[in-house]
Amino acid sequence: MITYPILSFTVFGQDHIVGLKGGMNLTNVNSSNFISNTDNQTGFSGGVTYEYRLSSKFNFGMDLLYVQKGFTSDIIFIDQTGIPTGEKATLVFNYNYLSLPVKAGFTVGDQISGFVNLGLVPSILTDARITDPAIEGIRDKATYDVTDQVTGFDFGGLAEVGGSYRFNKRFLLLTSFGYQQSFTSITNEHYYKNGKARHYGMALSIGLKYALKK
Repeated sequence: MITYPILSFTVFGQDHIVGLKGGMNLTNVNSSNFISNTDNQTGFSGGVTYEYRLSSKFNFGMDLLYVQKGFTSDIIFIDQTGIPTGEKATLVFNYNYLSLPVKAGFTVGDQISGFVNLGLVPSILTDARITDPAIEGIRDKATYDVTDQVTGFDFGGLAEVGGSYRFNKRFLLLTSFGYQQSFTSITNEHYYKNGKARHYGMALSIGLKYALKK
């Protein structure tokens, strides 16, 4: 999932941190007996965040995020002899989730600091759509809602690294890079029942945090 920075705000404290963050994801799927030739799909992620400082170095936290995941797959056109014509059309698969990453890690530094987190990410599917491209002389572009067919719960793991800069007593700017891998498949008996497909991706985000008073 890659994430290009989008402004995010966080309410931060000596012990407690809450706020907002946002960015962009770059996602795809690991699959078997599913769609072939998948490519990365870019999407948005953003929402609220909370962190509790167990000590000056160790922390526990969670986020509540709206996350867009998915992938694309190219349709390659061939001529009557089976040779590619050089033309293609792209299928777009979008899966949107409400995610609750729960994570723990450690921080080093004060005014300029770095952090590493590991966590688990349960997610609820909110919307899933497949967009078929227009093919001249054959069909128009069409989008299909498959929310009721795709597995509604996703569960994965998270590894995250980042840094922050404290520019006054309580305000900090931060940026983070994360990698997620789903353990569960989006497929089931109603959706590509003979295949398996698990989300993975990278995310890059930025934020503004504020330290709450004790």
